[in-house]
Amino acid sequence: MADETRIVNLADAPEFMEEVSRWLWEEWAKGDGYTLEEIVYRTRYASQRNTVPQMLVAVQDGKPVGVVSLWLNDLKTRQDLSPWMATLYVQDAYRNKHIGQQLQRASIEAVRALGRYDCLYLITKLDGYYEKLGWEFVDRAPTGGGGSEKIYRYHW
Repeated sequence: MADETRIVNLADAPEFMEEVSRWLWEEWAKGDGYTLEEIVYRTRYASQRNTVPQMLVAVQDGKPVGVVSLWLNDLKTRQDLSPWMATLYVQDAYRNKHIGQQLQRASIEAVRALGRYDCLYLITKLDGYYEKLGWEFVDRAPTGGGGSEKIYRYHW
């Protein structure tokens, strides 16, 4: 039987740095021409405590199964909005088990605990996923090729 999912700050679990960096690279950065080494470096920098940026990792049976990042900005055209939840990722074998929701809740609590912000933003192409936890649609942001992505806010 699987252990309960724990959410830990990556700064407190550096043994997961390489694996988490590989997920991020394969999911988002590889296609944009980044090397794995660049993503490991960025992940290391983003692994902070008591500030933004932070990275939170879902752990089950002693191994990482998901990750989420907290950044000051995730959208160059909206520098007025901060901070952002980004790179929400759960390994395929662990999807549809509410781990993504646990990572979202942990992100919200981590930022709220800082006492410096009253909301958190994200950008997505998904429909109907983030609304389940109370994220509110804010705006559409144009993307290259005539498309757009949705900006959401979680306010407390």
